Amino acid sequence: MSPLSSSRDKIVDAAERVVIEVGAAHMTLDAVAGKASVSKGGLLYHFASKEALLKAMLERRIQRFRESQEEKSGEFQNGPTREIKAYILSTLGRDRKTDRIGASLLAAIAHNPKLLDPAREDYRRRLSKLIPAGTGFERAAVIVLAVDGLRLLELLSLSPFNENQRKKVMEELLKLADEEIKNGRRNKCDGKDGKITVELKRI
Repeated sequence: MSPLSSSRDKIVDAAERVVIEVGAAHMTLDAVAGKASVSKGGLLYHFASKEALLKAMLERRIQRFRESQEEKSGEFQNGPTREIKAYILSTLGRDRKTDRIGASLLAAIAHNPKLLDPAREDYRRRLSKLIPAGTGFERAAVIVLAVDGLRLLELLSLSPFNENQRKKVMEELLKLADEEIKNGRRNKCDGKDGKITVELKRI
């Protein structure tokens, strides 16, 4: 990692800590500079505005989600349901720190929808891989909408499900993703160990 990349990541790390403490709406460049132990000028060299820093935080969320999805994808055999099952697990994997950051960023986005531009394009590309074009797209679309809906409810602290209920919902989504009707028969494409498992990560 180059010194410039290292300094940039250090500032984004500090911004995440500030957001967890006070929320994105109350984050200031001065507070981030203090948390990162850099001068205000040093921070402005990398991020000319609070908006630029928030955008970098969103881009980090997108990148880390991609990495998580790739990791989960490796847990399944090649097949037509591999990517959508990886999407379920990576989207609904619990990370309390990420939840707090995501919820705060959502509030900031509500005041500045342009911040969503990078995420919007990434989401379109993601859906083009998960939802097939033409006939047969309905099941995949319903699963993706259910996953994204649950994730949004959790970020807004509106989900009514406890951890056990949530686990059962995830297992049902995985089963739905696993069912393909071919020649009137249901075929299964399970994980490498032949089982579907859901892990609840707590931080």
